[in-house]
Amino acid sequence: MRVTLGDLNAIPTDHCIAVGDGAAVALRLPGNPAGDAHDTVVAFPNRCLHQDSPLAGGRVFGGALTCPMHFWRYRLPEGTHTGGRGRLPSYPVQIDEDGTVHVEVPDPAPAMSMRERLLAHAREWERGE
Repeated sequence: MRVTLGDLNAIPTDHCIAVGDGAAVALRLPGNPAGDAHDTVVAFPNRCLHQDSPLAGGRVFGGALTCPMHFWRYRLPEGTHTGGRGRLPSYPVQIDEDGTVHVEVPDPAPAMSMRERLLAHAREWERGE
């Protein structure tokens, strides 16, 4: 599903924002001050690798995105954990000539009925999860 984020300059560089109904997060990375590169945008799932907590609102310090819940850090732009514990998957980003930013996020999962949710919960409980 293609999500339009708006103008490139409106996307923050110091923290990530939730996009696609909260399914993903995005942030802008400033270009090279020498003028060699333009600003870019990166997008990741809105889930930390640590305990599946949301990354939305996470701050950027020293070239790394920090999870707001337990402070796990991910190097930017690649999304690798600074302690070597994995990598955040990334979503494709397109920046139009007029500066409009679009992110391709997965389609939302179909809604489960109450019966399906209860059965899934019971299966997890039986396995001790």
